[in-house]
Amino acid sequence: MILSIIIPHYHTINTLERLLHSIPKNDNVEIIIVDDNSEISHTDLHQFLSKFPHRTIRLLFNHKTVRGAGVCRNIGLSAAQGKWVLFADADDFFVEGFFEKISVFLQSNEDVVFFPPTSVVGETSQTSNRHVDYLRLVKEYRESRNKTTELMLKYKFKIPVSKLISLDFIKRNKINFDEVIASNDVMFSTKVGYHMEKFIVSDQTIYCIVEGYGSLTKNTSAKVYDARLDVFIDYHNFLKEHLDVKEFKLLNIHGRYHLANAFFYKLGIKKGLMAYRKLRKNKVKLFDLWLLNPYKLLKRMIQKFRAFAKNKKFLVK
Repeated sequence: MILSIIIPHYHTINTLERLLHSIPKNDNVEIIIVDDNSEISHTDLHQFLSKFPHRTIRLLFNHKTVRGAGVCRNIGLSAAQGKWVLFADADDFFVEGFFEKISVFLQSNEDVVFFPPTSVVGETSQTSNRHVDYLRLVKEYRESRNKTTELMLKYKFKIPVSKLISLDFIKRNKINFDEVIASNDVMFSTKVGYHMEKFIVSDQTIYCIVEGYGSLTKNTSAKVYDARLDVFIDYHNFLKEHLDVKEFKLLNIHGRYHLANAFFYKLGIKKGLMAYRKLRKNKVKLFDLWLLNPYKLLKRMIQKFRAFAKNKKFLVK
């Protein structure tokens, strides 16, 4: 088995069907679907998968009391037999011809191969901006390979999808997903970035992220907010401990967005104060002096807007 594709699943039969159709028939590819305690019966799931008889599909189940994509991805990793691993979410899909694009790397000895993703809005299939930051990281590294662009690629590409990862590399470094309600993939991706020594950055797109109105990325509940905040603090502390001072400073990790989101999501002053105390306790940077300079603030906003517009135009092409 050359490739294992791991897919956590929860109540997403329709989109899962689209994802499975985007994976070509190949005896050297195993598809591992891990159901996260769906209310869909095991019999119905097996019957649904019988529609794909020429694909090697293994259906596993999360029997733990803890739910979430992190738990399911860990179950998938423990069962995987391929030399390489690709992760996919059940509501996303691979682009046409993706297997041919990754095939050139399947005999290599890299730890990780990065690919620039694309994204669409699920309800309209129009281009989304969910992928723009990751596209920028790949594009900037390919255009200018230096310490800064390498650090950004390693530690800002926080999603596990659109990466071909060596299974031996994952197991050798004992990298797992956090079993939490949100941001389960942040520390996994961070540790992949930290431990990888041999990697390639492709200019080929293989994966499409689908933005849905009901997705967890748009969930603004207090429980999800708390999980994201705790994972962000773990991310900050891990990098502060493992990188040298100059490298850590280049990443410019700060907690302003998390602090602002407590108020933006209307979680209340009490939640905002809780977040502030947690961030301060862990010595997370919250403020930069340049924020006091209106000229620099406006300049930074214009730079971000231009970068966003440039990357979106690049995607459309």
